[in-house]
Amino acid sequence: MKKIMVIALALFLVFGAVFAAGGKEDASAAGGPVTLTWWEFPNFGDDGTFERNLIAAFEAKNPGIKVNIEMISFQDGPAKITTAIASNTAPDFTYDAPGRIIDWGNDGILASLDDIIAPEKAHLAAGPLAASKGADGKFYMYPIHSGGFMMAFNKEMLEDLGLIDMLPYKTADRTWTLKQYEDLMRALKAKLPAGKVPAVFYAKSQGGDQGTRAFMVNLYGNAPLMNENLTKYTFNSPNAVKNVQWLQKAVKEGLLMNGSALQAGDAIDMYCASNAASTILYSLQLEKINDAKINYNGKKFTSIFMPFPNDAGNPVLEFIVGGPCVFDNGNPAKIAAAKKLISFMATDPEWAPKVIAATGLFPVTDKIKIDLKNDEQKWNANAVKFFGAYYNTIPSFKEMRTYWFPAMQAALNGQDAQKTLDTFVKQSNAIK
Repeated sequence: MKKIMVIALALFLVFGAVFAAGGKEDASAAGGPVTLTWWEFPNFGDDGTFERNLIAAFEAKNPGIKVNIEMISFQDGPAKITTAIASNTAPDFTYDAPGRIIDWGNDGILASLDDIIAPEKAHLAAGPLAASKGADGKFYMYPIHSGGFMMAFNKEMLEDLGLIDMLPYKTADRTWTLKQYEDLMRALKAKLPAGKVPAVFYAKSQGGDQGTRAFMVNLYGNAPLMNENLTKYTFNSPNAVKNVQWLQKAVKEGLLMNGSALQAGDAIDMYCASNAASTILYSLQLEKINDAKINYNGKKFTSIFMPFPNDAGNPVLEFIVGGPCVFDNGNPAKIAAAKKLISFMATDPEWAPKVIAATGLFPVTDKIKIDLKNDEQKWNANAVKFFGAYYNTIPSFKEMRTYWFPAMQAALNGQDAQKTLDTFVKQSNAIK
């Protein structure tokens, strides 16, 4: 009898341990304790302070969920995520833009967000909402913020140099011609101290390529990257060639610094440090992210936002839509928990407005109203009229980007403009 009791006790302990371990998994699957991994680009600042405060508030309302955050950069973060996906170690959650997110969704590695978008769909702007869909019609990104990319000028520097009146920023739309821009850049080159430049045309990597693309499709005007139905790349048209030839002349003359060895971040750093009087890539969000770096003679300077010069009078801006996505790592409990985090960011009465404020841009939902505090915010809000087609989610976009910056490098370093663009268009249109 004793032997039977000992065996029974041993079996009880063994199966009890197995049951306990399985119980944890079952609890997790049923919505119990879950730990999420969030890899975050600096959408709200680069030190993670905002994200940690948001997580603390979320965890207080959702005690069964813990969120671990790791900050990644726009420079090496995409490659890190790609590597993690390949090794099945992707994070559970990230906040990014459709260019990458929709690719991931189309590759079948994201969870659909249809269920949490459905109750809010009527309140979300149509353009950002459309940009959040995959090829199968499912939503893989929850669109939260939106805003345009444009140029910016250091107001106080232009004032000190006596050039502020050459910038037509007091007109309603701030539109201007290539000659007006060229005249200002020549004046800046003549008056800037040694070591400072009017602007930088960067081309080292894909990061920030939206600034260089938007710059190049404007100028003489009517030089679109693609045809109207977004099925063919057309940036080897006569006007596109003229634009690239203008770029080459401007670099030779010193109106733009040859940034073939510089990334977008390098050019923005030069602008923020007042080593460049202007930048061809900026936004309210980028200004917020780089706030600590902004310095002109020991003080923060004012950025004047401008559309790209366009002789046709209809400047085209690329724009950002930002929001979170959920990686499908095979754990339904984690997917459900990550969706709760998304809903918290997007709809919580206290924190949803804070998320928008932290981006420095504008809400996609009409449920959130923001106070436009100054002329630059008001002009940015009005610049939606200049937004061009959102081609970042078409199937060829990801690969096209790998051809764009080498083409711009070749142009900056003197290769024939027509030959450069013909090669770019041929490569891009061959993408399957």
